[in-house]
Amino acid sequence: MFVPRNILRNGLKLSNNFQRMYRAAQIQDYGAEITIQNIKDKNPSDHEVLIKNETAGINHADWMMRQGKYHIKPPLPFTPGGESIGIVESVGKKIKHWAEGDRVLVLKQGFTGAFAEKTIADENFDIIVKLPYSLDVELAPALGAYATAYLGMKKMVTENRGNSFLILSSQGTLGFAAMDLAQNVFEGMVFGASDSEEKLSIFREANVMSTFNWTDNKLARNVREKTFGKGVDFVIDTVGGDVFNQAKECLKDGGHILSLGFSSLVIPQLDLLDLHRLNASISAVWLHGKDKKDIVSAIEMISKMFDDGFLSGIKIRQYPLDDINKCYHDVQDSKFFGKAVLTMY
Repeated sequence: MFVPRNILRNGLKLSNNFQRMYRAAQIQDYGAEITIQNIKDKNPSDHEVLIKNETAGINHADWMMRQGKYHIKPPLPFTPGGESIGIVESVGKKIKHWAEGDRVLVLKQGFTGAFAEKTIADENFDIIVKLPYSLDVELAPALGAYATAYLGMKKMVTENRGNSFLILSSQGTLGFAAMDLAQNVFEGMVFGASDSEEKLSIFREANVMSTFNWTDNKLARNVREKTFGKGVDFVIDTVGGDVFNQAKECLKDGGHILSLGFSSLVIPQLDLLDLHRLNASISAVWLHGKDKKDIVSAIEMISKMFDDGFLSGIKIRQYPLDDINKCYHDVQDSKFFGKAVLTMY
């Protein structure tokens, strides 16, 4: 007996879209638990690329968006996530730079859509970078952090070598990336600072010159003791909050502060008179605010540095997509250290 293809043997009707669904995290309301939903698959439009995600990186911006505290507030409900790595499944008719089977990193400029088994990226809006298959899949989610640190450090270090760096890190993503670059690319003398001995032990394993626990409120004094009273050329701050004020007193005359983020979720206030007193300067980098060509160039360069063995990488902590709420919870723990990554398959 002939059985139509849209009829199952048990007599139930099979939807035409049965095979065209993928799983995605969704925020139904700010501050609420994230749910996993089945989403209808769709074909990419002319300038879009459809990617089957392998991993997706969680950043502080994602946590703030879940709470409704970020400066970007997508309409509810939405799939969060601004960073993923995957394989191109199909491309739009006008796509020329990517093809089916390419492995790519995607930075979603709207910070949505990455925490899913599939992502649509628009070449005119999002950042899409082709990655070599030789690059370790566990290192790929760290490329955005490395690119952020690299763009800021390249500008301030220029061609000088032998500079001293004090790097503040409480979560171990941007800070550890900056440490890796300062040691292995910019050939500097690196000091690490954090808020626990457990985290500082990871810096020591990376052979930094010295480490400091800023919770004793003696950071400036301790740094100056280790630098024979001179202080450091550069402070790289990924934390913000109260430690920022301690760190600025660690600068030598004419030193520079590079602000890369606020893992403490507290944005520090700076008195301009302090910069005059220290003859100091300050700059900041937000990766998504940079020119697309600069971002792509930086990620491609960092990718090659990893591929060639120049960089050591940062600690990756993986969570399956179903554990996204646990992941969000863990990254807010003061003991958390490393890059949080969701795995899709």
